[in-house]
Amino acid sequence: MEFKAIIITLLSGISFLIGYLITKFIKDEKKLVTFSVGFSFTIILGLVFFDLLPECLELLENKTLIILCIVVGIAVLKLLDIFIPNHEHGANKKSHMEHIGLISALALFLHNIIEGTAIYTTSINNLSLGFFTALGVSFHNIPLGIQISSLVRNKKEKVFLLGSLVFSSVIGIILIKIFNITLNNAVTGVLISLTLGMLIYISMFELLCEVKEHIKRRELQIGIVLGIIIILIGHFIH
Repeated sequence: MEFKAIIITLLSGISFLIGYLITKFIKDEKKLVTFSVGFSFTIILGLVFFDLLPECLELLENKTLIILCIVVGIAVLKLLDIFIPNHEHGANKKSHMEHIGLISALALFLHNIIEGTAIYTTSINNLSLGFFTALGVSFHNIPLGIQISSLVRNKKEKVFLLGSLVFSSVIGIILIKIFNITLNNAVTGVLISLTLGMLIYISMFELLCEVKEHIKRRELQIGIVLGIIIILIGHFIH
């Protein structure tokens, strides 16, 4: 049972690679990046409002603590924004887009550790429920894999980020085993709230300006519509 639970958890991380493989079949890089911005903007907003925020409210009774953690999550990415090069919008388009891909990967790394742990613990108790939970998560991860693959141009950097995201799904399991951690509602709620703040920062302070700039482009509009469809399918499966 435990081995199967680990495999199911790992599958949710492998879905990032499916997003990468999709980008290999699309040759027009400019259109792909524009599509990816609309797609990931919609997916991240869906993740924020329909998954993470309701989960925070369910796990934590203290709403002030949720707000505080969200603010800390936003502040953490703002600090990273200062220290990671090419964070100014419009200064260098390609570098700025790569910057968005990089900080997105950092936030998703933390999120996937938490999500992977949740899938594992669910699978231990109910393999079928764990599998369908992982399937729902994968519908979020595939478009985010497309985003990172299309925005990060450096091949070594891309391989490292995607590899980290794939294995981040089982890092939570490793930490639980090593330190014998019990993930209660309070700890999980705080971690999810921090991730929520990070994803709000990415969507509102990084991706939104790109969406507004290219809102009339067909590729971006297709990305937004497809993102909405994926969110609906993901929730139906979840």
